[in-house]
Amino acid sequence: MLYKSAPFDFTRQALVFVHIPKTGGNSLADTLFDHLGHEKCLLCMMMGMDKVGKIQPSRVRKVAWTARQAIRKAAMWARGGDPRLAKFYSKAELEQMVFFEGHFALGEEPRNSRKPVYITLVRDPVDRFLSNYYMAHDQRARWSEGKQDRHPFWTYDIDRFVDYVYARRKWNDTNMQCRFIGGANRFEPARRAVDDRVFLAAPTDRLDDCLELLQPVLGLQSTVAPQWNVGQARQGRAPPSPETRAKIQEMTSEDQLLYDYVSRVFDDLYREVTGSGAAPEARRGARAS
Repeated sequence: MLYKSAPFDFTRQALVFVHIPKTGGNSLADTLFDHLGHEKCLLCMMMGMDKVGKIQPSRVRKVAWTARQAIRKAAMWARGGDPRLAKFYSKAELEQMVFFEGHFALGEEPRNSRKPVYITLVRDPVDRFLSNYYMAHDQRARWSEGKQDRHPFWTYDIDRFVDYVYARRKWNDTNMQCRFIGGANRFEPARRAVDDRVFLAAPTDRLDDCLELLQPVLGLQSTVAPQWNVGQARQGRAPPSPETRAKIQEMTSEDQLLYDYVSRVFDDLYREVTGSGAAPEARRGARAS
């Protein structure tokens, strides 16, 4: 990692948060938006990257969906738009931004004249997989009566759902944290990115410690992140069976390598900067459901 405790120079630098879905990123983003000022922060979305973990029933559907996404993005660029942005921003408006956040891959964010400085969060991949599954159930619980589900596999119980995905793992992205950070579903490119391009990467369960390291850099007033997206569907549910958990671990093995690596590097960095070891459990609670 490229971390240094010196204060940022926002005349020359822009903070860029690579927000991997279901890693507790809303808690971090909310803290930074409030501190830096919403008028200087841009929430953006790389079209399609928010759907990297989208489950495709067949290889043909995967190819067709990828082609449609490419056509949609090309059409937006041709019309003078930007598929990463929810609305049009002039060059002057974009130049005012000092913080970019969204579900985009590292290096794929909108740019202005400032040098991008990357931060990100990673989460235990089994926990992230389960959180994503139960989020779909929470979303469907809010649907209006009679709405049809185009993807009935999301209604399966966790064991049946994992069996469904496992049978289709060859063409679905199950190591999406590596994909967001390193551009591929493999650990090694993501590791190189963490070492050579990322200012600060932290595990989700060290979010408050991450804010502690960012405090001298950004002048933060608080190092305690708020809770976001505490889902209901997962509450009280039994953990997956050992067989199901083993399948999730197999499908997310590259993400597990990334999570373990970031955890070790972050812990070493935290010890070096603060002179202490891992924070007490009370300060290490995850901020994502």
